[in-house]
Amino acid sequence: MKIILFDAHAILRWTQKERGYQKVKNLLIACRDQSATGYMNQINLGEVYYKTIRAVGIDRAKEFLENFFRLPVQIILPDSELIWSASEIKASYSISYADCFAAATALRLKATILTGDPEFKKLVSLVPIEWLS
Repeated sequence: MKIILFDAHAILRWTQKERGYQKVKNLLIACRDQSATGYMNQINLGEVYYKTIRAVGIDRAKEFLENFFRLPVQIILPDSELIWSASEIKASYSISYADCFAAATALRLKATILTGDPEFKKLVSLVPIEWLS
């Protein structure tokens, strides 16, 4: 079974129907149909939330969160082990700390990160990545 870790970039593309959103949609359907398992780190969901607040206001952002929690995506809360793992990645790679949480979570779950964020190009030797075109 395919294990997918949704990055904030992928979810934002899906919500805004930007290039590559159909791949995100198809993977969410696969998660619903149980032919894939979907995860997202809470830190990365927080990224989506604050960017949604900036774009459309807090009320619509809260509505987005309520709807997101109905999706077949398991939210991973950052525990101490995940924080230390993300910190070790941050010490070695010049990427955002939030992206380090996505990478650390994918490593823990043996998942493939779904993203279109070019920062992840720096991590191709560390973790599997599925790119949004």
